[in-house]
Amino acid sequence: MPKINFDEDSLVYIATYFNKKMVSVAPLRNRQDSKFLKKIRKKAIEKLGGPLKICNDKLFYFGCVDFMVTEENGNRKFVILETNGGSSRGILSLAPGDIESIFTAYKNAIDKSAKDEERKVVIIGTVPNDYLFQEKIMLAEFLKERYEIEGYSVGIYNSFNFETKNIPRHDIIFIIANYNNLLDFLSYKNDHITFKGQQVDVVIGDGIARRFQIISAYIKHDWTRVKTLVVNPIYHITDDKGNTYLAINEGYERLKPYKIQKLKFAKAFDPFHLEHIIEELIKNSEKNYILKPFGGSGGVGIQPISPKFSEERGLEIMERSISEFYQKFDARRSPFPYTIQEMADFALTDFNNSRRTFDIRIYVVQKDGCFYPLGGEGRVARLPYSGTLKKEEFVVNLSGFDGIDIDRAIAFNEEGLNTLGINEEDLSDMFCAACILFDIITENHNNLVKFSDWDSFLSDIITILHNEDQEKQ
Repeated sequence: MPKINFDEDSLVYIATYFNKKMVSVAPLRNRQDSKFLKKIRKKAIEKLGGPLKICNDKLFYFGCVDFMVTEENGNRKFVILETNGGSSRGILSLAPGDIESIFTAYKNAIDKSAKDEERKVVIIGTVPNDYLFQEKIMLAEFLKERYEIEGYSVGIYNSFNFETKNIPRHDIIFIIANYNNLLDFLSYKNDHITFKGQQVDVVIGDGIARRFQIISAYIKHDWTRVKTLVVNPIYHITDDKGNTYLAINEGYERLKPYKIQKLKFAKAFDPFHLEHIIEELIKNSEKNYILKPFGGSGGVGIQPISPKFSEERGLEIMERSISEFYQKFDARRSPFPYTIQEMADFALTDFNNSRRTFDIRIYVVQKDGCFYPLGGEGRVARLPYSGTLKKEEFVVNLSGFDGIDIDRAIAFNEEGLNTLGINEEDLSDMFCAACILFDIITENHNNLVKFSDWDSFLSDIITILHNEDQEKQ
Protein backbone atom coordinates (compact mmCIF):
# COMPACT_ATOMS: atom_id res chain seq x y z
CA MET A 1 0.00 0.00 0.00
CA PRO A 2 1.11 3.62 -0.50
CA LYS A 3 2.68 4.97 2.67
CA ILE A 4 0.05 7.05 4.46
CA ASN A 5 -0.87 7.50 8.10
CA PHE A 6 -3.67 4.91 8.32
CA ASP A 7 -4.82 1.72 6.63
CA GLU A 8 -8.02 0.65 4.93
CA ASP A 9 -9.33 -1.60 7.68
CA SER A 10 -8.98 1.20 10.25
CA LEU A 11 -11.09 3.51 8.09
CA VAL A 12 -13.75 0.85 7.57
CA TYR A 13 -13.93 0.26 11.32
CA ILE A 14 -14.02 3.94 12.29
CA ALA A 15 -16.78 4.57 9.73
CA THR A 16 -19.16 2.42 11.76
CA TYR A 17 -19.08 5.08 14.52
CA PHE A 18 -20.62 7.51 12.04
CA ASN A 19 -23.25 5.07 10.76
CA LYS A 20 -21.31 4.81 7.50
CA LYS A 21 -20.91 1.42 5.86
CA MET A 22 -17.73 0.68 3.95
CA VAL A 23 -16.43 -2.69 2.80
CA SER A 24 -12.76 -3.60 3.05
CA VAL A 25 -11.25 -5.25 -0.02
CA ALA A 26 -8.06 -6.17 1.85
CA PRO A 27 -8.72 -9.94 1.59
CA LEU A 28 -8.70 -9.66 -2.21
CA ARG A 29 -5.66 -7.38 -2.25
CA ASN A 30 -3.75 -9.81 -0.05
CA ARG A 31 -4.31 -12.59 -2.60
CA GLN A 32 -2.81 -10.60 -5.49
CA ASP A 33 0.63 -11.91 -6.51
CA SER A 34 2.87 -8.94 -7.37
CA LYS A 35 5.72 -11.07 -8.73
CA PHE A 36 3.33 -13.05 -10.90
CA LEU A 37 1.77 -9.83 -12.24
CA LYS A 38 5.18 -8.37 -12.98
CA LYS A 39 5.93 -11.40 -15.15
CA ILE A 40 2.62 -11.07 -17.04
CA ARG A 41 3.14 -7.34 -17.49
CA LYS A 42 6.64 -7.86 -18.89
CA LYS A 43 5.32 -10.48 -21.32
CA ALA A 44 2.54 -8.11 -22.48
CA ILE A 45 4.88 -5.16 -23.04
CA GLU A 46 7.20 -7.42 -25.04
CA LYS A 47 4.26 -8.50 -27.21
CA LEU A 48 3.40 -4.84 -27.81
CA GLY A 49 6.97 -4.11 -28.87
CA GLY A 50 7.36 -1.72 -25.95
CA PRO A 51 5.01 0.58 -24.02
CA LEU A 52 2.35 2.32 -26.13
CA LYS A 53 2.82 6.09 -26.14
CA ILE A 54 -0.33 8.12 -25.42
CA CYS A 55 -1.06 10.52 -28.28
CA ASN A 56 -2.20 13.23 -25.82
CA ASP A 57 -1.40 12.58 -22.18
CA LYS A 58 -4.30 14.73 -20.95
CA LEU A 59 -6.88 12.39 -22.49
CA PHE A 60 -6.18 9.37 -20.30
CA TYR A 61 -4.83 8.80 -16.79
CA PHE A 62 -6.59 5.70 -15.53
CA GLY A 63 -9.25 3.21 -16.58
CA CYS A 64 -10.15 -0.44 -16.91
CA VAL A 65 -11.48 -2.92 -19.46
CA ASP A 66 -13.81 -5.86 -18.80
CA PHE A 67 -13.38 -9.06 -20.83
CA MET A 68 -15.46 -12.21 -21.16
CA VAL A 69 -13.92 -15.52 -22.23
CA THR A 70 -15.44 -17.62 -25.01
CA GLU A 71 -14.29 -21.06 -26.08
CA GLU A 72 -15.27 -23.21 -29.06
CA ASN A 73 -13.56 -26.44 -30.10
CA GLY A 74 -10.65 -25.61 -27.83
CA ASN A 75 -10.14 -22.17 -29.38
CA ARG A 76 -10.22 -19.49 -26.71
CA LYS A 77 -11.17 -15.90 -27.57
CA PHE A 78 -12.09 -12.79 -25.60
CA VAL A 79 -15.01 -10.40 -25.89
CA ILE A 80 -14.67 -6.84 -24.61
CA LEU A 81 -17.77 -6.04 -22.58
CA GLU A 82 -17.05 -2.45 -21.60
CA THR A 83 -14.50 0.16 -20.61
CA ASN A 84 -14.48 2.40 -17.55
CA GLY A 85 -12.66 5.69 -17.10
CA GLY A 86 -11.54 8.03 -14.35
CA SER A 87 -14.39 7.02 -12.05
CA SER A 88 -13.28 3.38 -11.98
CA ARG A 89 -13.53 1.86 -8.51
CA GLY A 90 -11.92 -1.16 -6.92
CA ILE A 91 -8.46 0.40 -6.80
CA LEU A 92 -7.67 -0.95 -3.34
CA SER A 93 -8.26 -4.51 -4.53
CA LEU A 94 -5.03 -4.37 -6.53
CA ALA A 95 -1.48 -5.17 -5.48
CA PRO A 96 0.13 -2.38 -3.37
CA GLY A 97 2.48 -1.23 -6.12
CA ASP A 98 -0.41 -0.95 -8.58
CA ILE A 99 -2.39 1.18 -6.13
CA GLU A 100 0.53 3.57 -5.82
CA SER A 101 0.82 3.76 -9.62
CA ILE A 102 -2.83 4.82 -9.89
CA PHE A 103 -2.60 7.40 -7.10
CA THR A 104 0.56 8.77 -8.74
CA ALA A 105 -1.26 9.05 -12.08
CA TYR A 106 -3.90 11.22 -10.40
CA LYS A 107 -1.12 13.38 -8.94
CA ASN A 108 0.41 13.75 -12.40
CA ALA A 109 -2.94 14.99 -13.68
CA ILE A 110 -3.02 17.64 -10.95
CA ASP A 111 0.58 18.62 -11.67
CA LYS A 112 -0.22 19.15 -15.37
CA SER A 113 -3.30 21.27 -14.77
CA ALA A 114 -3.25 25.04 -14.89
CA LYS A 115 -4.24 26.99 -11.78
CA ASP A 116 -5.45 30.42 -10.84
CA GLU A 117 -3.11 32.87 -9.13
CA GLU A 118 -4.13 31.96 -5.58
CA ARG A 119 -4.40 28.17 -5.34
CA LYS A 120 -5.21 24.93 -7.09
CA VAL A 121 -8.62 23.37 -6.38
CA VAL A 122 -9.30 19.68 -6.98
CA ILE A 123 -12.69 17.96 -6.66
CA ILE A 124 -12.71 14.24 -5.91
CA GLY A 125 -16.16 12.90 -6.76
CA THR A 126 -17.77 9.74 -5.48
CA VAL A 127 -21.07 7.95 -5.94
CA PRO A 128 -23.69 8.41 -3.18
CA ASN A 129 -23.53 5.77 -0.43
CA ASP A 130 -20.22 4.50 -1.75
CA TYR A 131 -19.20 1.27 0.01
CA LEU A 132 -15.65 1.90 -1.26
CA PHE A 133 -15.48 5.48 -0.02
CA GLN A 134 -12.22 4.64 1.76
CA GLU A 135 -10.54 4.68 -1.67
CA LYS A 136 -11.25 8.40 -2.01
CA ILE A 137 -10.08 9.13 1.53
CA MET A 138 -6.82 7.28 1.01
CA LEU A 139 -6.29 8.95 -2.37
CA ALA A 140 -6.77 12.39 -0.80
CA GLU A 141 -4.41 11.55 2.06
CA PHE A 142 -1.79 10.19 -0.36
CA LEU A 143 -1.96 13.40 -2.42
CA LYS A 144 -1.88 15.59 0.70
CA GLU A 145 1.25 13.90 2.04
CA ARG A 146 3.04 14.02 -1.32
CA TYR A 147 2.34 17.72 -1.80
CA GLU A 148 3.30 18.60 1.76
CA ILE A 149 6.64 16.84 1.21
CA GLU A 150 7.09 19.14 -1.79
CA GLY A 151 6.48 22.16 0.45
CA TYR A 152 2.85 22.98 -0.39
CA SER A 153 0.14 23.68 2.15
CA VAL A 154 -2.91 21.45 1.61
CA GLY A 155 -6.50 21.56 2.85
CA ILE A 156 -9.13 18.80 2.57
CA TYR A 157 -12.84 19.69 2.68
CA ASN A 158 -16.25 18.34 1.74
CA SER A 159 -19.20 19.95 -0.01
CA PHE A 160 -20.69 21.13 3.29
CA ASN A 161 -17.73 22.72 5.09
CA PHE A 162 -16.14 24.35 2.05
CA GLU A 163 -17.02 28.05 1.94
CA THR A 164 -14.73 30.34 -0.03
CA LYS A 165 -14.91 33.22 2.46
CA ASN A 166 -13.91 31.03 5.42
CA ILE A 167 -11.22 28.85 3.86
CA PRO A 168 -7.68 29.36 5.18
CA ARG A 169 -5.07 30.08 2.56
CA HIS A 170 -3.77 26.85 1.01
CA ASP A 171 -1.72 26.12 -2.08
CA ILE A 172 -3.88 23.11 -2.92
CA ILE A 173 -7.44 22.34 -1.83
CA PHE A 174 -9.16 18.96 -2.16
CA ILE A 175 -12.95 18.77 -1.96
CA ILE A 176 -14.39 15.27 -1.54
CA ALA A 177 -18.12 14.93 -2.16
CA ASN A 178 -20.68 12.67 -3.74
CA TYR A 179 -22.09 13.66 -7.09
CA ASN A 180 -25.56 14.58 -5.83
CA ASN A 181 -24.22 17.04 -3.25
CA LEU A 182 -21.83 18.59 -5.75
CA LEU A 183 -24.32 19.30 -8.51
CA ASP A 184 -26.28 21.86 -6.50
CA PHE A 185 -23.17 24.06 -6.25
CA LEU A 186 -21.53 23.64 -9.66
CA SER A 187 -21.48 26.31 -12.31
CA TYR A 188 -19.44 27.24 -15.37
CA LYS A 189 -17.52 30.49 -15.79
CA ASN A 190 -14.56 31.60 -17.90
CA ASP A 191 -14.20 28.11 -19.41
CA HIS A 192 -13.89 26.52 -15.95
CA ILE A 193 -16.13 24.48 -13.72
CA THR A 194 -16.76 26.40 -10.51
CA PHE A 195 -17.86 25.12 -7.09
CA LYS A 196 -19.56 27.64 -4.79
CA GLY A 197 -18.00 30.34 -6.98
CA GLN A 198 -14.47 28.93 -6.69
CA GLN A 199 -12.69 28.00 -9.92
CA VAL A 200 -11.98 24.25 -10.09
CA ASP A 201 -8.74 23.17 -11.74
CA VAL A 202 -9.10 19.37 -11.71
CA VAL A 203 -12.05 16.99 -11.46
CA ILE A 204 -11.20 13.42 -10.44
CA GLY A 205 -14.23 11.34 -11.32
CA ASP A 206 -15.68 11.81 -14.79
CA GLY A 207 -19.11 11.10 -13.31
CA ILE A 208 -19.18 14.78 -12.30
CA ALA A 209 -18.78 16.00 -15.88
CA ARG A 210 -21.28 13.38 -17.08
CA ARG A 211 -23.96 14.86 -14.81
CA PHE A 212 -23.15 18.49 -15.70
CA GLN A 213 -24.80 18.90 -19.09
CA ILE A 214 -23.07 22.07 -20.32
CA ILE A 215 -19.65 20.58 -19.55
CA SER A 216 -20.62 17.32 -21.20
CA ALA A 217 -21.69 19.18 -24.35
CA TYR A 218 -18.50 21.24 -24.53
CA ILE A 219 -16.23 18.23 -23.99
CA LYS A 220 -18.05 16.28 -26.68
CA HIS A 221 -17.65 19.15 -29.15
CA ASP A 222 -14.10 20.21 -28.21
CA TRP A 223 -12.64 18.88 -24.97
CA THR A 224 -9.83 21.46 -24.99
CA ARG A 225 -12.35 24.28 -24.56
CA VAL A 226 -13.00 23.29 -20.94
CA LYS A 227 -9.96 24.47 -18.97
CA THR A 228 -10.83 22.41 -15.91
CA LEU A 229 -9.00 19.11 -16.38
CA VAL A 230 -11.43 16.19 -16.22
CA VAL A 231 -9.98 12.76 -15.46
CA ASN A 232 -10.66 11.42 -18.13
CA PRO A 233 -12.07 13.57 -20.98
CA ILE A 234 -12.77 10.39 -22.99
CA TYR A 235 -15.76 9.49 -20.78
CA HIS A 236 -18.18 9.94 -23.69
CA ILE A 237 -16.68 6.73 -25.03
CA THR A 238 -16.03 4.81 -21.81
CA ASP A 239 -19.53 5.63 -20.51
CA ASP A 240 -21.26 4.52 -23.69
CA LYS A 241 -20.99 0.80 -24.47
CA GLY A 242 -21.90 1.48 -28.11
CA ASN A 243 -19.06 3.97 -28.47
CA THR A 244 -16.67 1.44 -26.94
CA TYR A 245 -17.80 -1.18 -29.47
CA LEU A 246 -17.41 1.40 -32.22
CA ALA A 247 -13.80 1.88 -31.10
CA ILE A 248 -13.29 -1.89 -31.22
CA ASN A 249 -14.59 -1.92 -34.80
CA GLU A 250 -12.35 1.03 -35.67
CA GLY A 251 -9.19 -0.69 -34.48
CA TYR A 252 -10.14 -4.32 -34.84
CA GLU A 253 -7.12 -5.26 -36.95
CA ARG A 254 -4.89 -4.18 -34.05
CA LEU A 255 -6.92 -6.20 -31.55
CA LYS A 256 -7.28 -9.44 -33.52
CA PRO A 257 -3.77 -10.76 -32.75
CA TYR A 258 -4.77 -10.81 -29.07
CA LYS A 259 -7.76 -13.10 -29.68
CA ILE A 260 -10.40 -10.37 -29.47
CA GLN A 261 -13.78 -11.29 -30.97
CA LYS A 262 -16.35 -8.73 -32.15
CA LEU A 263 -20.05 -8.97 -31.38
CA LYS A 264 -22.97 -7.43 -33.25
CA PHE A 265 -24.51 -4.36 -31.62
CA ALA A 266 -26.77 -1.36 -32.22
CA LYS A 267 -27.81 1.80 -30.39
CA ALA A 268 -31.25 3.16 -29.54
CA PHE A 269 -31.66 6.85 -28.82
CA ASP A 270 -35.16 6.91 -27.33
CA PRO A 271 -37.74 4.43 -25.95
CA PHE A 272 -39.58 4.08 -29.27
CA HIS A 273 -36.38 3.31 -31.13
CA LEU A 274 -35.53 0.71 -28.47
CA GLU A 275 -39.01 -0.84 -28.72
CA HIS A 276 -38.57 -1.27 -32.48
CA ILE A 277 -35.22 -3.04 -32.08
CA ILE A 278 -36.55 -5.34 -29.35
CA GLU A 279 -39.53 -6.30 -31.51
CA GLU A 280 -37.22 -7.12 -34.44
CA LEU A 281 -34.94 -9.22 -32.24
CA ILE A 282 -37.80 -11.24 -30.79
CA LYS A 283 -39.39 -11.82 -34.20
CA ASN A 284 -36.30 -12.73 -36.17
CA SER A 285 -33.28 -13.62 -34.04
CA GLU A 286 -32.17 -17.00 -32.77
CA LYS A 287 -29.63 -15.38 -30.44
CA ASN A 288 -29.94 -13.63 -27.10
CA TYR A 289 -29.12 -9.94 -26.78
CA ILE A 290 -28.35 -7.68 -23.83
CA LEU A 291 -29.79 -4.22 -23.12
CA LYS A 292 -27.20 -1.84 -21.65
CA PRO A 293 -28.09 1.74 -20.59
CA PHE A 294 -25.79 4.69 -21.03
CA GLY A 295 -23.46 5.38 -18.11
CA GLY A 296 -24.74 2.60 -15.89
CA SER A 297 -22.66 1.02 -13.14
CA GLY A 298 -22.86 -2.07 -10.99
CA GLY A 299 -24.88 -3.85 -13.68
CA VAL A 300 -27.78 -1.41 -13.23
CA GLY A 301 -30.32 -1.66 -16.05
CA ILE A 302 -28.63 -4.57 -17.80
CA GLN A 303 -31.31 -6.99 -18.97
CA PRO A 304 -31.52 -9.90 -21.45
CA ILE A 305 -33.73 -10.13 -24.53
CA SER A 306 -34.43 -13.60 -25.88
CA PRO A 307 -36.21 -14.77 -29.05
CA LYS A 308 -38.19 -17.01 -26.70
CA PHE A 309 -39.85 -13.94 -25.18
CA SER A 310 -43.19 -12.63 -26.36
CA GLU A 311 -43.18 -9.04 -27.61
CA GLU A 312 -45.11 -8.06 -24.49
CA ARG A 313 -42.49 -9.58 -22.23
CA GLY A 314 -39.74 -7.91 -24.25
CA LEU A 315 -41.31 -4.51 -23.63
CA GLU A 316 -41.75 -5.37 -19.95
CA ILE A 317 -38.02 -6.15 -19.79
CA MET A 318 -37.28 -2.78 -21.40
CA GLU A 319 -39.42 -0.96 -18.82
CA ARG A 320 -37.76 -2.92 -16.03
CA SER A 321 -34.34 -1.86 -17.29
CA ILE A 322 -35.32 1.82 -17.42
CA SER A 323 -36.98 1.68 -13.99
CA GLU A 324 -33.94 -0.02 -12.49
CA PHE A 325 -31.74 2.74 -13.90
CA TYR A 326 -33.82 5.49 -12.27
CA GLN A 327 -33.96 3.65 -8.96
CA LYS A 328 -30.17 4.00 -8.87
CA PHE A 329 -29.75 7.43 -10.49
CA ASP A 330 -31.69 10.66 -10.22
CA ALA A 331 -33.77 12.32 -12.95
CA ARG A 332 -30.78 14.39 -14.13
CA ARG A 333 -29.38 11.22 -15.70
CA SER A 334 -30.69 9.49 -18.82
CA PRO A 335 -30.27 5.80 -19.71
CA PHE A 336 -30.26 6.71 -23.41
CA PRO A 337 -28.68 5.98 -25.76
CA TYR A 338 -29.09 2.30 -25.01
CA THR A 339 -26.69 -0.25 -26.46
CA ILE A 340 -28.11 -3.57 -27.63
CA GLN A 341 -25.35 -6.18 -27.79
CA GLU A 342 -25.31 -9.76 -28.94
CA MET A 343 -24.81 -12.06 -25.94
CA ALA A 344 -21.47 -13.84 -26.06
CA ASP A 345 -21.19 -17.62 -25.97
CA PHE A 346 -19.41 -17.33 -22.66
CA ALA A 347 -17.22 -19.91 -20.97
CA LEU A 348 -18.07 -21.09 -17.45
CA THR A 349 -15.88 -21.70 -14.43
CA ASP A 350 -16.21 -23.98 -11.41
CA PHE A 351 -17.00 -21.88 -8.34
CA ASN A 352 -18.57 -22.98 -5.04
CA ASN A 353 -19.39 -26.41 -6.49
CA SER A 354 -21.29 -24.98 -9.45
CA ARG A 355 -20.72 -23.72 -13.00
CA ARG A 356 -20.87 -19.94 -13.32
CA THR A 357 -20.23 -17.11 -15.74
CA PHE A 358 -17.38 -14.71 -15.08
CA ASP A 359 -15.50 -11.79 -16.53
CA ILE A 360 -11.96 -10.46 -16.16
CA ARG A 361 -11.21 -6.82 -15.36
CA ILE A 362 -7.86 -5.30 -16.35
CA TYR A 363 -6.74 -1.90 -15.03
CA VAL A 364 -4.58 0.44 -17.13
CA VAL A 365 -2.74 3.56 -15.97
CA GLN A 366 -0.72 6.34 -17.56
CA LYS A 367 2.94 6.02 -16.61
CA ASP A 368 5.75 8.05 -18.19
CA GLY A 369 3.33 9.16 -20.91
CA CYS A 370 2.49 5.56 -21.88
CA PHE A 371 -0.32 3.06 -21.34
CA TYR A 372 0.77 0.67 -18.62
CA PRO A 373 -1.22 -2.49 -17.74
CA LEU A 374 -1.62 -3.16 -14.04
CA GLY A 375 -3.51 -6.02 -12.43
CA GLY A 376 -7.18 -6.72 -11.93
CA GLU A 377 -9.42 -9.58 -10.92
CA GLY A 378 -11.86 -12.15 -12.17
CA ARG A 379 -15.48 -11.60 -11.15
CA VAL A 380 -17.86 -14.54 -10.84
CA ALA A 381 -21.66 -14.39 -11.15
CA ARG A 382 -23.76 -14.50 -8.03
CA LEU A 383 -25.77 -17.57 -9.07
CA PRO A 384 -24.91 -20.78 -10.96
CA TYR A 385 -25.68 -20.66 -14.67
CA SER A 386 -28.84 -22.57 -15.60
CA GLY A 387 -29.59 -20.90 -18.93
CA THR A 388 -32.74 -19.16 -17.67
CA LEU A 389 -31.26 -15.67 -18.28
CA LYS A 390 -31.78 -14.57 -14.70
CA LYS A 391 -29.75 -11.42 -14.24
CA GLU A 392 -27.84 -12.87 -11.29
CA GLU A 393 -26.57 -15.65 -13.59
CA PHE A 394 -24.71 -13.45 -16.05
CA VAL A 395 -24.18 -10.03 -14.43
CA VAL A 396 -20.93 -10.37 -12.49
CA ASN A 397 -20.48 -6.89 -10.98
CA LEU A 398 -19.34 -7.18 -7.38
CA SER A 399 -21.34 -4.07 -6.46
CA GLY A 400 -24.49 -5.02 -8.35
CA PHE A 401 -26.49 -6.59 -5.53
CA ASP A 402 -26.60 -4.49 -2.33
CA GLY A 403 -23.02 -4.02 -1.22
CA ILE A 404 -19.61 -5.22 -2.37
CA ASP A 405 -19.32 -9.00 -2.61
CA ILE A 406 -15.56 -9.59 -2.69
CA ASP A 407 -16.05 -13.31 -2.08
CA ARG A 408 -16.90 -13.57 -5.79
CA ALA A 409 -13.60 -11.96 -6.84
CA ILE A 410 -10.65 -14.02 -8.08
CA ALA A 411 -7.19 -12.52 -7.53
CA PHE A 412 -4.49 -12.66 -10.17
CA ASN A 413 -2.14 -15.45 -9.18
CA GLU A 414 -1.43 -18.93 -10.53
CA GLU A 415 -4.30 -20.48 -8.59
CA GLY A 416 -6.66 -17.72 -9.74
CA LEU A 417 -5.84 -18.33 -13.40
CA ASN A 418 -6.52 -22.03 -12.93
CA THR A 419 -9.90 -21.20 -11.41
CA LEU A 420 -10.74 -18.97 -14.39
CA GLY A 421 -9.55 -21.57 -16.89
CA ILE A 422 -7.03 -19.29 -18.58
CA ASN A 423 -3.24 -19.29 -18.83
CA GLU A 424 -0.46 -16.70 -18.72
CA GLU A 425 -0.59 -16.14 -22.48
CA ASP A 426 -4.30 -15.40 -22.25
CA LEU A 427 -3.85 -12.89 -19.44
CA SER A 428 -0.97 -11.16 -21.21
CA ASP A 429 -3.13 -10.94 -24.36
CA MET A 430 -5.84 -9.20 -22.34
CA PHE A 431 -3.23 -6.85 -20.88
CA CYS A 432 -2.19 -5.98 -24.45
CA ALA A 433 -5.76 -5.59 -25.71
CA ALA A 434 -6.68 -3.27 -22.82
CA CYS A 435 -3.78 -0.93 -23.63
CA ILE A 436 -4.48 -1.05 -27.37
CA LEU A 437 -8.17 -0.28 -26.88
CA PHE A 438 -7.43 2.84 -24.83
CA ASP A 439 -4.88 3.79 -27.50
CA ILE A 440 -7.56 3.43 -30.19
CA ILE A 441 -9.98 5.52 -28.12
CA THR A 442 -7.53 8.37 -27.49
CA GLU A 443 -6.22 8.44 -31.07
CA ASN A 444 -9.74 8.47 -32.57
CA HIS A 445 -11.50 10.35 -29.78
CA ASN A 446 -12.99 13.15 -31.90
CA ASN A 447 -14.26 10.86 -34.65
CA LEU A 448 -15.75 8.41 -32.17
CA VAL A 449 -17.73 10.98 -30.17
CA LYS A 450 -19.02 12.66 -33.34
CA PHE A 451 -19.95 9.47 -35.18
CA SER A 452 -23.57 9.61 -36.36
CA ASP A 453 -24.20 6.76 -38.81
CA TRP A 454 -25.63 4.44 -36.16
CA ASP A 455 -28.35 3.27 -38.52
CA SER A 456 -25.68 1.32 -40.40
CA PHE A 457 -25.14 -0.92 -37.35
CA LEU A 458 -28.88 -1.29 -36.84
CA SER A 459 -29.29 -2.11 -40.53
CA ASP A 460 -26.59 -4.77 -40.23
CA ILE A 461 -28.40 -6.45 -37.35
CA ILE A 462 -31.84 -6.23 -38.97
CA THR A 463 -30.46 -7.51 -42.30
CA ILE A 464 -28.73 -10.41 -40.57
CA LEU A 465 -31.91 -11.22 -38.66
CA HIS A 466 -34.07 -11.20 -41.79
CA ASN A 467 -31.52 -13.36 -43.63
CA GLU A 468 -31.58 -15.84 -40.74
CA ASP A 469 -35.37 -15.84 -40.87
CA GLN A 470 -35.40 -16.56 -44.61
CA GLU A 471 -32.93 -19.43 -44.17
CA LYS A 472 -35.21 -20.99 -41.56
CA GLN A 473 -38.12 -20.84 -44.00
